[in-house]
Amino acid sequence: MRTYAFALLAFAGCTDDLPALTDATSLVCPRPGDLPFRLPSTGFARGENKQLAASDPRSKDEASDTIGNPNGPYASIYLLPGQSPSTQPIEYRGVKARTTVSGGLFTYPLAGESVALFTYDTAWTQLGTATTDDDGAYTIDAGGFIAPNGQPIYSMLDADGTCAEHYDYLYPRGQKVVISDIDGTLTLDDGQLLSQISDETYLQKMMGAADKLAQAWDAKNYPIIYLTARPHVFRNETRTWLRDLGFPEGALITAKDISDAAPYKTEWLQRMLTTFGWTAVAAYGNADTDITAYENAGIPKDKTFIVGPLAGNRGTVAIPNMDFAAHISTFVAAQPANP
Repeated sequence: MRTYAFALLAFAGCTDDLPALTDATSLVCPRPGDLPFRLPSTGFARGENKQLAASDPRSKDEASDTIGNPNGPYASIYLLPGQSPSTQPIEYRGVKARTTVSGGLFTYPLAGESVALFTYDTAWTQLGTATTDDDGAYTIDAGGFIAPNGQPIYSMLDADGTCAEHYDYLYPRGQKVVISDIDGTLTLDDGQLLSQISDETYLQKMMGAADKLAQAWDAKNYPIIYLTARPHVFRNETRTWLRDLGFPEGALITAKDISDAAPYKTEWLQRMLTTFGWTAVAAYGNADTDITAYENAGIPKDKTFIVGPLAGNRGTVAIPNMDFAAHISTFVAAQPANP
């Protein structure tokens, strides 16, 4: 792995009016406030984007996660159906876009704007830059850089200092993981996201003890894979909800668009369990499509836990009473720590 030295960025002209650098070692996206580093440029490159950001302040940024084995193969969440994981150097892909506070289904791209990648280890390092295309999309080759599992790589929009987080999660073959759906499994029901679509401030309600479930597995050192049929355009809302409610960081796999969840989830499960050679010690869901996908991927029914109206259907293990508390104190508590 290449070693990157942090270089101070030179700015032309007077910098007296720039805010002082903070001593932060992490950022809270999408609006981190004052920064601990200088961005390569300042201000919007296009006047229409400045106007868009002012009138449509809701972030619809996307930032890819990459999962797989150390030294490959690995797959970006943007991998299309039918495509195979790659051993080529990881590229960091994403989108910079905005919408209205109530327009969660819609995205308006910020085209022609500069994006820079930063990460923190023992110092802040700039990894690369790009300019967004007409769709607000960018791809940055970071020269083979791979972040340690769970260490965020921030894609910064130079224009206003907003950000989104990329993550790499690379585990060896044989790694034991926990897989969970989100809607109706970690959230109280499948309609919670719909309520937030039209109201950015709406806090999606959580299934009973769902945060404690994820925290219990994390405390035993089991990586958590969030496998959801939510499309990529909801990555920002989803990351923010998981973080704000105390869920552990983990790979977030989202879909290209809203489609049949069972084939999409089946393919990703096969990548994880067959191509990457991981083992699912528990898989959580609420829908018939979850049961089908877990079954298609060969996850045993006694490791398939279903909450909600379909709890226990088709030979799965029921999570009763819309609450994971009893399951945590029995099944999860009985599991050994993951090396």
